[in-house]
Amino acid sequence: MAKSYSSGTTGMDIFNAAITLMGELSDSGETDWADTKEYKDRALNILNTLRGEVYQYSDTYNTTSKKSYPGKRPVCPLMESLEDQIGIDDTLAQTVLPYGLAAHLLLDENDNMASFFHQRYEDLLRRLGIKIPSQWESIENAYGCTGAMIEYGQFGDW
Repeated sequence: MAKSYSSGTTGMDIFNAAITLMGELSDSGETDWADTKEYKDRALNILNTLRGEVYQYSDTYNTTSKKSYPGKRPVCPLMESLEDQIGIDDTLAQTVLPYGLAAHLLLDENDNMASFFHQRYEDLLRRLGIKIPSQWESIENAYGCTGAMIEYGQFGDW
């Protein structure tokens, strides 16, 4: 049976992970409480923006769907609530987005932590992006020569 890559991760799952990373848990270990209400109010819009940034790296990225047209970028559908599924694969949703969300929630509040979380977000995204299977194809040598035919391989000296 083929594995489905559709994400079961919700916006609330990512919010919970971000709040935990930020150290904002209540004394009883809750992430959704009075001190995190402002964060929760901002989280949905931030996650919708971040999803657009990471969608191209997702296993759910689909350039052949009915909603994509020649010359148009595929769009990940917007989440309407934090209870909605994120629409990207679980690896991105659970390992990258919590850092991106935490960074944005801490802007203008704690610049050092926001910077750390943003750097971690960028690093994880870069590392996952490197592992994307290449869709490039080799370029045919139309001139029929190789670098060995040009002295020292110096193309700029012609």
